[in-house]
Amino acid sequence: MTVKHQGIIVHCTATRPSWYEDKGFEAQLKEIEKWHVKDNGWSSIGYHIIIGRNGELANTRPLGTSGAHARGHNSNIGIALVGGFGSDADDVATDHFTAPQLSKLYATIKDLQQQYDIRTDKIIGHNRVSSKACPGFRVQKWLAGEEVARNRTQPERTKPIQSKTVKASAATVAASAGTTVTALSGMDQTAQYIILGFAGITILFGIYIMRERLKSWASGWR
Repeated sequence: MTVKHQGIIVHCTATRPSWYEDKGFEAQLKEIEKWHVKDNGWSSIGYHIIIGRNGELANTRPLGTSGAHARGHNSNIGIALVGGFGSDADDVATDHFTAPQLSKLYATIKDLQQQYDIRTDKIIGHNRVSSKACPGFRVQKWLAGEEVARNRTQPERTKPIQSKTVKASAATVAASAGTTVTALSGMDQTAQYIILGFAGITILFGIYIMRERLKSWASGWR
């Protein structure tokens, strides 16, 4: 039965960059075929197209037929990129895939758009129709070039002190200490104890905030 393709869904194989690297693209295709045919019981590889790390392309299922790559959306063309292990849905494409791969993906998408009259808004990642991170980036943003613009304008930070939030926390601690010293002069002993207790709590709170900001900075939050 002939299927009219109206969209494209981009996937990844969720394999490490070094997976079958020494065996080559053909060996990778045979292993993927084993997963889909022997392990899943499908008639063939579920994707219509697979693109290797060096930009190699294999047509693994006839175009014009239904795929087996996205439940409820298999009438769309399925393209899989080799790689993407450990990726997140909001990662940048170049974090997990090579320049030759992405160049081939872009050219292939453009050719398929022309061949099947597919609108750009119908070209999506698997993560748009499932809870999976696959393919490990936002396809619409990548196609629009928004990933490049976002990365180019993001400031590089090499030291925690460069974070404005960390600076603000440090300033809070310093200001509290300075205010305490000023307030203590001219007060009786009881009042001094009260002020010291209050200042101690404030300083500890400031140190806690600074620690949390440093932890967030270390994990990539800005």
